[in-house]
Amino acid sequence: MHAAEIRHLFPGLEGTIYLNTATMNVGCAPAKAAYELAVQQWSVGRFDWMGAERAGEEARAMFAAIIGATVEEIAIVPAVSTAAGIVAANLPPGKPGENIVVAENEFTSNYFPWLLLRERGYEVRSVAPAGDGVSAEDFGHAADGGTRLIAVSAVHSANGYRADLPALSRVAARSGAWFFVDACQAAGAVPLDVVLDGVDFLAAASHKFLLGSRGMGYLYVRRGLLDRLRPIVPGWKAARIPSESFYGPRMDLSPTASKLDASLAWFPALAEQAALGIFGRFGITALLDRNTLLARRLAEALAAQGSSFRPFAEEHRSTIVSVPVTDPEAVMARFRQANVVASVREGRVRLSVHFYNLEEELDRVAELIGHG
Repeated sequence: MHAAEIRHLFPGLEGTIYLNTATMNVGCAPAKAAYELAVQQWSVGRFDWMGAERAGEEARAMFAAIIGATVEEIAIVPAVSTAAGIVAANLPPGKPGENIVVAENEFTSNYFPWLLLRERGYEVRSVAPAGDGVSAEDFGHAADGGTRLIAVSAVHSANGYRADLPALSRVAARSGAWFFVDACQAAGAVPLDVVLDGVDFLAAASHKFLLGSRGMGYLYVRRGLLDRLRPIVPGWKAARIPSESFYGPRMDLSPTASKLDASLAWFPALAEQAALGIFGRFGITALLDRNTLLARRLAEALAAQGSSFRPFAEEHRSTIVSVPVTDPEAVMARFRQANVVASVREGRVRLSVHFYNLEEELDRVAELIGHG
């Protein structure tokens, strides 16, 4: 992967150091072109909605490949909260002693849907993080024979802590619980393999490291659980043959995860098809390897500047670097002057690298932070 070839796909980054992909990615040229063409066609009454539907199917297949799933196991949903809501709604009413286990500092899209299960008889056990993040051991202490679901973020959005998914999967298996993973900050950023990681459900939105835009997202459902999930808000997209299912009275649901689909957002789907093509162009492995190298370069640059930042153990690192500083607002002011885009989360400066960043940009940002 050559930096010049990568940056050619992101012309909007000229003059800007963008380290805020954990909030939203920078739109790539192919996705921008797809949007512009769609708007032009729409504005003259020539929009090809069936072409957009085909783009959605290609995106479904490409996402499946990124996480090691099959296309039959992927539903298209607009957001992680939608995915979690579908899974939560498919749990039966709770019996005495049945519970859900989730970290108390989860992003609310992977927290509120489980909290609502209290109204259906479940105890919701919120596990407090100890040290860097919530470990499999912490979850193991909270889970028992009554645990019906364990939910976790593959990468925590505030501090970048990367969970040990295989170990958490084993905790869930001991309880006979479903294992739900929010991969919003992991898909397209770090390696994922739903089979090796032992995941039952995995959700991701596209507007972060997957290079897509708001409105596209995915829910992976392990094949063995497909028969246990029913659609919550089914429409024509949930049918076995959607194009033949515009009207009643017959309902023939898809045997695959597409029975859980929301109606497709056509413009985002076209942009998604174009954006995910970048993963195919460079290869997912090469792209993720570059992410690892860039995150390491940023940690080294911070250390060289005397920063108090200390990286997680290697197995818990991601593309998100959370830097403690004395005055976050002063650092952000320096960033604005230097055209650096980043965020503040939990009182720390959050820097999120992606493959389109340059090594010299990371060195410059470390200089701007200095000693903090």
